[in-house]
Amino acid sequence: MAKQIYVAYFTGVAGVSVGMFLIGDGLIVGADVGGLKYDGTVEADSNGTLRGVVRFILSPGQRLITGAIAESTEDFAVNVELPPHFASGAPVQIDTPAGPINARFEFIRSIPSG
Repeated sequence: MAKQIYVAYFTGVAGVSVGMFLIGDGLIVGADVGGLKYDGTVEADSNGTLRGVVRFILSPGQRLITGAIAESTEDFAVNVELPPHFASGAPVQIDTPAGPINARFEFIRSIPSG
Protein backbone atom coordinates (compact mmCIF):
# COMPACT_ATOMS: atom_id res chain seq x y z
CA MET A 1 0.00 0.00 0.00
CA ALA A 2 1.35 3.41 -0.96
CA LYS A 3 1.89 5.95 1.82
CA GLN A 4 -1.06 8.27 2.26
CA ILE A 5 -1.91 11.08 4.67
CA TYR A 6 -5.25 11.23 6.47
CA VAL A 7 -6.94 13.52 8.96
CA ALA A 8 -8.97 11.79 11.68
CA TYR A 9 -11.74 13.39 13.70
CA PHE A 10 -12.20 11.60 17.04
CA THR A 11 -15.17 11.66 19.42
CA GLY A 12 -15.52 10.06 22.82
CA VAL A 13 -17.83 10.38 25.81
CA ALA A 14 -15.69 13.18 27.27
CA GLY A 15 -14.59 15.20 24.25
CA VAL A 16 -13.30 15.48 20.70
CA SER A 17 -9.88 15.57 19.05
CA VAL A 18 -8.25 15.78 15.63
CA GLY A 19 -5.19 13.91 14.40
CA MET A 20 -3.07 13.44 11.30
CA PHE A 21 -1.86 10.01 10.17
CA LEU A 22 0.49 8.53 7.63
CA ILE A 23 -0.71 5.08 6.58
CA GLY A 24 1.13 2.84 4.14
CA ASP A 25 4.09 0.54 3.56
CA GLY A 26 3.12 -1.36 6.71
CA LEU A 27 3.02 1.73 8.95
CA ILE A 28 0.38 3.75 10.74
CA VAL A 29 1.91 6.76 12.53
CA GLY A 30 0.60 10.12 13.60
CA ALA A 31 -0.19 12.66 16.29
CA ASP A 32 -3.25 14.47 17.62
CA VAL A 33 -3.99 17.88 19.10
CA GLY A 34 -4.18 16.36 22.58
CA GLY A 35 -0.47 15.63 22.45
CA LEU A 36 -0.62 11.91 21.77
CA LYS A 37 1.80 10.35 19.31
CA TYR A 38 0.85 7.11 17.58
CA ASP A 39 3.24 4.50 16.20
CA GLY A 40 2.16 1.20 14.74
CA THR A 41 2.02 -1.33 12.00
CA VAL A 42 -0.80 -2.25 9.63
CA GLU A 43 -1.43 -4.75 6.85
CA ALA A 44 -4.20 -4.99 4.27
CA ASP A 45 -6.04 -8.28 3.89
CA SER A 46 -7.40 -9.61 0.59
CA ASN A 47 -10.67 -7.69 1.10
CA GLY A 48 -8.90 -4.36 1.65
CA THR A 49 -9.46 -4.21 5.41
CA LEU A 50 -6.48 -2.74 7.26
CA ARG A 51 -5.55 -4.56 10.46
CA GLY A 52 -2.78 -3.62 12.84
CA VAL A 53 -1.61 -2.48 16.23
CA VAL A 54 -1.03 1.15 17.24
CA ARG A 55 0.89 2.12 20.38
CA PHE A 56 0.71 5.39 22.30
CA ILE A 57 2.07 6.57 25.62
CA LEU A 58 0.14 8.66 28.15
CA SER A 59 1.85 11.02 30.57
CA PRO A 60 0.67 11.29 34.21
CA GLY A 61 -2.43 13.50 34.43
CA GLN A 62 -3.15 13.38 30.69
CA ARG A 63 -6.90 13.30 29.97
CA LEU A 64 -8.35 11.32 27.08
CA ILE A 65 -11.58 11.90 25.16
CA THR A 66 -12.81 8.64 26.71
CA GLY A 67 -12.79 10.39 30.11
CA ALA A 68 -9.82 8.39 31.42
CA ILE A 69 -6.99 10.23 33.17
CA ALA A 70 -3.54 8.63 33.30
CA GLU A 71 -2.35 8.14 36.88
CA SER A 72 1.17 7.30 35.76
CA THR A 73 3.05 6.87 32.50
CA GLU A 74 1.00 4.31 30.61
CA ASP A 75 1.85 2.51 27.37
CA PHE A 76 -1.19 1.34 25.38
CA ALA A 77 -1.41 -1.03 22.42
CA VAL A 78 -4.65 -0.78 20.47
CA ASN A 79 -5.80 -3.23 17.81
CA VAL A 80 -7.19 -1.35 14.83
CA GLU A 81 -9.37 -2.60 12.02
CA LEU A 82 -10.15 -0.12 9.28
CA PRO A 83 -12.64 -1.34 6.68
CA PRO A 84 -12.17 -0.83 2.94
CA HIS A 85 -12.96 2.78 2.05
CA PHE A 86 -12.51 3.77 5.74
CA ALA A 87 -11.83 7.34 4.59
CA SER A 88 -15.31 7.77 3.10
CA GLY A 89 -16.42 9.84 6.09
CA ALA A 90 -18.35 7.04 7.80
CA PRO A 91 -17.48 6.62 11.50
CA VAL A 92 -15.25 3.74 12.57
CA GLN A 93 -15.39 2.55 16.19
CA ILE A 94 -12.03 1.85 17.81
CA ASP A 95 -11.97 0.03 21.14
CA THR A 96 -9.12 1.18 23.38
CA PRO A 97 -8.13 0.01 26.88
CA ALA A 98 -9.39 3.43 28.10
CA GLY A 99 -12.79 3.07 26.39
CA PRO A 100 -14.29 3.26 22.89
CA ILE A 101 -13.87 6.15 20.49
CA ASN A 102 -15.35 6.92 17.10
CA ALA A 103 -13.08 8.09 14.31
CA ARG A 104 -13.95 9.64 10.97
CA PHE A 105 -11.08 9.61 8.48
CA GLU A 106 -10.60 11.81 5.43
CA PHE A 107 -7.96 11.27 2.75
CA ILE A 108 -5.58 14.21 2.28
CA ARG A 109 -3.04 13.02 -0.30
CA SER A 110 -0.69 10.28 -1.43
CA ILE A 111 3.06 10.56 -1.02
CA PRO A 112 4.98 9.66 -4.16
CA SER A 113 7.50 6.86 -3.63
CA GLY A 114 11.08 7.43 -4.41
